[in-house]
Amino acid sequence: MSIYKPPVVKRPIKLQNNGSTKIVYRTIKNIHRLKDSHELGTATINRTSYMVRKSGIYWVVV
Repeated sequence: MSIYKPPVVKRPIKLQNNGSTKIVYRTIKNIHRLKDSHELGTATINRTSYMVRKSGIYWVVV
């Protein structure tokens, strides 16, 4: 019998480097919903873990 695994959801993350904006799709782990309706999570981009927060449609690196 196989073990149930939830589907992997890749969410859009907006990266800003020196004025240029880039959108990458990554899996966000440890999503926490705060009292003031903000969401925080962690995402791995280029083998580095970043804190990200929900901002409209996209997630933004904190």
